[in-house]
Amino acid sequence: MQVFALVDGNSFFASCEKIFRPDLTDRPVIVLSNNDGCVVARSKEAKKLGIKMCQPYFQIEEFCIRENVAVFSSNYELYANLSGRMMSTIASQVGCIDLYSIDECFANMSGYEGLGTELTQLGFRIKEKVFRDVGIPTCVGIAPTKTLAKYCNHLAKHYAGLKGVCNWLDLTPQRQAKALACEPVSEIWGVGRRYTEHLEKMGIRTALDLACADAEAIRDRFGITLSMTVRELQGTSCIPLELVKPKRQQIMRSRSFSHLVCDKDDLLGAITFHAQECGRTLRREGTVAHTVGIVLNTNPFRLQDVQQHAYPCVGLPYPISDTNTIIHYARRLLNQTYRKGCLYKRAGVYVGEVISKDAVTKDLFEELETERQQVVCELMDSINTRFGKNTLCFAASKLGKDAWKMSRARLSPGYTTCWKDLPRIGPLLMETVPF
Repeated sequence: MQVFALVDGNSFFASCEKIFRPDLTDRPVIVLSNNDGCVVARSKEAKKLGIKMCQPYFQIEEFCIRENVAVFSSNYELYANLSGRMMSTIASQVGCIDLYSIDECFANMSGYEGLGTELTQLGFRIKEKVFRDVGIPTCVGIAPTKTLAKYCNHLAKHYAGLKGVCNWLDLTPQRQAKALACEPVSEIWGVGRRYTEHLEKMGIRTALDLACADAEAIRDRFGITLSMTVRELQGTSCIPLELVKPKRQQIMRSRSFSHLVCDKDDLLGAITFHAQECGRTLRREGTVAHTVGIVLNTNPFRLQDVQQHAYPCVGLPYPISDTNTIIHYARRLLNQTYRKGCLYKRAGVYVGEVISKDAVTKDLFEELETERQQVVCELMDSINTRFGKNTLCFAASKLGKDAWKMSRARLSPGYTTCWKDLPRIGPLLMETVPF
């Protein structure tokens, strides 16, 4: 029998901020989105204060000061590094894992009982090792299907009596039914707001109601995806582990600005910066793209401003992954799309029709020039890998950077990614903490 575990970091971004700050152990912590806009992560202490997910920070700034809430900008470099450590630690305890997001993964627990390993104890061992070796608190859900494992993880988070680990196979059929009946259908993995509205009209209000539904009838009305969810709730595994992730068909890099931007050169700087990211991702994944496009958006909430929401795209004469060509076509699109007088809030670059570079039929007349550009880009990648991201970059990416760069006024140090930010001991610690 197949057995899956879903291991999820609790309040992951907030937990990462607490690892190197013991003084925050019992203090409420929140993490803000890009440009310090909205709340995207809350510690359990912050949740108890009633701070809502996605709540704009300006609405609760005075409240946070009054309640001594520690507020941080998103430190993506730190979170990615700690995520890698967490996943490596989990992988050391099981046969293989399937990365689902930055803070959670599915693990294969099939066959461990045959070796004399009790699955619930294995779940506790994973939980304790991740906390001891990385410092991230986790919860573990164990079940014969991915959907049930995800649901068990939800139960483990919200019911203290489970102590952070819920094994579906330990529950009697009566307790399984009770566990499904205690949560609304919206808590099931893959059941979003629209599905919930339609299901409630059919009288399906709890997870148990959905588990008891006829899978074929659900398929006829909603399609195969929700039908698979029903079968998974009934104990039939329909969603396997993805040990090899499928290649992406599109790559997009974009970002909102901290201030409105109207200057064309400033926009060119942002476009060049994101084009570099797209090219780097294509080469890292061994892929090439057939199209290049840009994103230009004004602020839709400023109704007094002239509005523009453009996503122009151009097909390429041959598939590429070199940054110089991506920048060339992105710049051309910017010249064609830019409107003088518009106040832009967001810009980005995307590449589409992405395929493996090994699947490309080479063009006799373009091959030499393409190879030259590719050598230059790979040299830049190697230098940036060794000496740090964007050590070597295209000059245009520096244009107007103060105007469009992301605002992170409450950024914590890069404890694990930057030598100068290594934690200091004793009184010197306070020198690295700006708040």
